[in-house]
Amino acid sequence: MNIIGVGAINFVRSWRARYTRISITNEQTITVTMPPNETIVEAQQFLFSKLGWIRKQLARIRQNEHLNNQCETNIDLDKAQDNLYERLVSFAKQYNFPFRAVAFRSQKTKWGSCSHKNNINLNVNIAFLPSHLQDYVLLHELCHLRHKGHKRDFWSELNKYTGGKARELSRELKKYNMRIF
Repeated sequence: MNIIGVGAINFVRSWRARYTRISITNEQTITVTMPPNETIVEAQQFLFSKLGWIRKQLARIRQNEHLNNQCETNIDLDKAQDNLYERLVSFAKQYNFPFRAVAFRSQKTKWGSCSHKNNINLNVNIAFLPSHLQDYVLLHELCHLRHKGHKRDFWSELNKYTGGKARELSRELKKYNMRIF
């Protein structure tokens, strides 16, 4: 199906789906996933009821794509990873955050993660972010060493190291996608 101003829509039936949902990738591919007992007409009705939301998401993706295109792409990833590691170690020493190990990975959905064993994983695409957002991601993961979830104590801790701007930086980070440049 193709809708003017929106584009092509893919309909997929999933045996695991319990309800109809719409997903939009950063490449602006729109997929309607529907449960096995739903008709195509019902899925189309659901789609049409969500056209406003879809247009809003597509506009956000286009705006974010402009931001991502402004990021520097001529980066030596080995040097960038070394620099990020050194900054992580510096923050860890400065704020007393002992961690076990650090690994750089090509992740699709996360900028970073912290395991229960205090191992930190960082997305290689952090290298393409502005430096203040790189620092935010590093501090975010270090704070998870003390607070594993995203509850009030975590945000309070993170605010100590970001000058009270943790939520603002989190919102700014969401404007960037995680594609490999």
